[in-house]
Amino acid sequence: MKKTIILAAMLALPTFAGQKVIVNQAPVAPVTAPAVASPWSVEGAFTYGWALSKIAKNGESNKKLKNVIGGDITGVYALDENQAVTLRFGYTWAGRKNSYGNWGGHDKIRQHTFYLMPGYRYTCPIATDWSFFAGVNVGVANASTKVTTYWPENAGKDSAHKAAWGFAYSVEAGVRYAITESVDVFGAWDFTGNTASCKFPGGGKTKAQINTGFRVGVGVKF
Repeated sequence: MKKTIILAAMLALPTFAGQKVIVNQAPVAPVTAPAVASPWSVEGAFTYGWALSKIAKNGESNKKLKNVIGGDITGVYALDENQAVTLRFGYTWAGRKNSYGNWGGHDKIRQHTFYLMPGYRYTCPIATDWSFFAGVNVGVANASTKVTTYWPENAGKDSAHKAAWGFAYSVEAGVRYAITESVDVFGAWDFTGNTASCKFPGGGKTKAQINTGFRVGVGVKF
């Protein structure tokens, strides 16, 4: 009996030797590379401040322009976790109405300024979701000033409109709060100025605008 079993096994060996051995394996999931954060972000901001520019007329300076309001759009490219370069395009409006006492006359001053400034910013964390930042910008500005004067004795008015180019600059420091990984809000003290001075007929001109105020806005990462 033992010899019979051994003989049967020897006869079956060539049959199994020609068969392929199949091993069942679990499927291997593909390896996903970690997402790389984009260095780009964009900010939209509102600004409010107090201008120090004046209209010089006949050797005398009228009152300051005030209620400087505006806004800007800033593109930000992060160099690393703390440093970034920026490019800001913005607009401000300032105005004032001056009265001439017993004369009954008055004038209205309106100034529109556009500026484009590349810059540098440094950011450092100070708490969970909070960070401090400071930046400086230098570029160009175009200031357009319109002065309208009304004289009641002749029921008429004079108007002059001039524009000029100059250098623009800005220094800011503030705090930022991250709402999500992609969206944050910020508030900053902002000091800006430009050298654009508009000259009017008769010797009048605007002085360079210097403005200090606040800048608040929201930033979005791509």
